[in-house]
Amino acid sequence: MAPVRNFLQAALVVELLLLCSRAAPAEEADYKKSPYYKAIALSYRITSESRGDLDGDGVYEQALAYRQAEEAMAVSGGVMVLSERAGSMRLVWHAFFKGFFPRQVSISGRTLRIDFSLVSDQGESNFERVLEYGNHIFFRNEKNSPFYGVKITSSSNLKKSAVSPESVFDGDLRSAWAEGAEGTGVGETLTFEFSRPVDLGLIGVLPGNVSSKKDWLENNRLHRADVTVETHADRFDTGTDVDLDRDLGLGLYGDIVEMEFANQPVLKYFSLEKSQVISLEIKIRSVLLGERHDDTYIAEVDFAEMFDRDRLEKLLRGEKEPAPPAAKVEPSTVEKTASDSEEEEGF
Repeated sequence: MAPVRNFLQAALVVELLLLCSRAAPAEEADYKKSPYYKAIALSYRITSESRGDLDGDGVYEQALAYRQAEEAMAVSGGVMVLSERAGSMRLVWHAFFKGFFPRQVSISGRTLRIDFSLVSDQGESNFERVLEYGNHIFFRNEKNSPFYGVKITSSSNLKKSAVSPESVFDGDLRSAWAEGAEGTGVGETLTFEFSRPVDLGLIGVLPGNVSSKKDWLENNRLHRADVTVETHADRFDTGTDVDLDRDLGLGLYGDIVEMEFANQPVLKYFSLEKSQVISLEIKIRSVLLGERHDDTYIAEVDFAEMFDRDRLEKLLRGEKEPAPPAAKVEPSTVEKTASDSEEEEGF
């Protein structure tokens, strides 16, 4: 009887293991290798991490909470949500909280629970808020996202189908934009026109062509660039609501943020903290030269939507923000200019 009993016990163990494997979620992706995670961990202090299926599609998301590293009053922080798409971890939602920061974040069903801290001269206070997917949270490619319908154009473009301006905002780090002007690309621009005014806390840029080590080394990549952040107040005359760019041809106006990059294929975040942004322009100031080709690449650009305490509470109460009229935005297209160059042989 002993052999039979042992066989039955072994069979039961195998069945339990099979049941557990069927019930267990998919193996956790190594999100810590993601350029987004590395960029945040480099400049900020990660305070909490959580994993769950936020949008209910059977694919697990990874939420990361972070804060500014320094100990001071009105410390800011953010939450980014990564999701495994097409074999890689892509950023699907990113929020920056101005003047307060998330201590804990957890995905519970289709909700994101965040325990915030607010540091003031009266001490530290904590409060919890719950954001619902499909109500308060919309992923980057969804219609209600503030970034849906963004128009991305460039002053020039290398004539290759895989290097259009839209490639910098598609979530795929293997795709990229490349300018197509004569020379190194200094002075060339990449412009974002948002379909409605959006509050921006951070901009992240991954310079160069990072599809392979060979592509990174052979082509130019950003060294320095200026970001012109144009708000509704910068664009429109308050008295007549004249569009100073479209109607008068005065070009883009706004605050300028300087960016500088090391000679490494690393995503880097810069602070913007601007409200009611309607357009943003990245202008190449200097480049790091490639070993073979003279075209400058940008692989990806990320934005973190900004919330102060008042805006967050209004969002949770369901109050719609009064949006001033923005410039009309047509469907995303690639602007071609006389400086466009032909595709280089061998690419």
